[in-house]
Amino acid sequence: MSTQPAVPPGNAEGRIAVVDALRAVALFGIIVTHSEFEFLAGPDPSPTYGQVHDFDPLVSQLVAAFASGKFFSIFAFLFGLSFAIQLANATRKGAGFSGRFAWRLTVLLLIGAVHQMFFSGDILMLYALLGLLLIPMRNVRSGILVGVALLLLLNVFGMLLSLLQSGQSPEQQRAAAEIGAQFQQMGLRQFEIKSQGSLAELARINFGEALAMKVGFLLFTGRLWITFGCFLLGMYAGRIGLFVDTEQNRRRMWVLLTVGGAIALVSTAYTLLEPASPMGPASPATVFIVAAQQATLSAFYVAAATLLFWRQQGCGLLGALVPLGKMGLTTYLMQTAFGVIVFYGIGFGLMGQLGSGVAVACGVAFFVAQAFMARAWLARFSLGPVEWLWRSLTYFRLQPLVRRPVAPTVAVS
Repeated sequence: MSTQPAVPPGNAEGRIAVVDALRAVALFGIIVTHSEFEFLAGPDPSPTYGQVHDFDPLVSQLVAAFASGKFFSIFAFLFGLSFAIQLANATRKGAGFSGRFAWRLTVLLLIGAVHQMFFSGDILMLYALLGLLLIPMRNVRSGILVGVALLLLLNVFGMLLSLLQSGQSPEQQRAAAEIGAQFQQMGLRQFEIKSQGSLAELARINFGEALAMKVGFLLFTGRLWITFGCFLLGMYAGRIGLFVDTEQNRRRMWVLLTVGGAIALVSTAYTLLEPASPMGPASPATVFIVAAQQATLSAFYVAAATLLFWRQQGCGLLGALVPLGKMGLTTYLMQTAFGVIVFYGIGFGLMGQLGSGVAVACGVAFFVAQAFMARAWLARFSLGPVEWLWRSLTYFRLQPLVRRPVAPTVAVS
């Protein structure tokens, strides 16, 4: 089977509208997830954190079951898809790819480092570093690519780690309890600095203790290799042109919708009845079920949104979200700005005071405002501001930003 990716047809600018719509959907889920936790991006400072109103526990449970991890998976999937499309475009033009893409990721790493100063939940640095591994994977046969992706997505490594941890001795259990106590203390320290500290204190803890804890979280929960599995699956989707509106792809989407939805229904019911620990499930069976729920529910969301977009021919609500998805990097960073200003001590300092439900409502309201802002911005400009900066630094020259007016067509009699 050929490893050359297919390029789905896009609009006049070479973009694929349904992919931009999916990116907007992912960003909606991301701001809901971050808002539910009031952008803390760290361990709970107390068991009742975020529980201010009677409805807050229900909101937290619903976000954990239907949003947490799922929309990050979609975002990562679209990153791998974009890699495949860029590779195909470079191949078609006969242009070099690997060096330019590696430098592009280096720029993204620098943007992510600035982001990490303000928000310890940054994913850009992770994407930049894992993205480098896509370069040697670009010539791997599709069958192997999908097989590796599924092993990573289903957290097989996490299952093995869980098996190794299942027979702990009393000494190991005491050590684990001590680590848990230290973890709780670090959570309290991070909460205090994020909710009350200065910018210098925030940057220092985000590049120190919080960064180390994030690495541990990525490894302990399997999120590290699950993210790369999403990259690989996205690259495969780009190869086969999955987002071209054809009868074959509509059938594929219906299979994802029905099969993925059925598995997600059963696994979601399990996770609601047996919620896993925030720092990772205890048994290999739970590891598998949680991973399967995340993967299949993400697939269900992608298939449902894609089929709806195709049915409405790019109009309707999803069509209105296309501009927001087109400037996805700017949108993602603006969401952090919203969270820092509203919840952090260097802003209004409302962390821990609004409650999960009100915080999510505020996040959704800001997302709606972003959709209108993105539409207004792209009516005048061709790129989002951060996308423009990223592209300019990638190509070592300022890129066109202001849209050129289109000359009216004059009929010749």
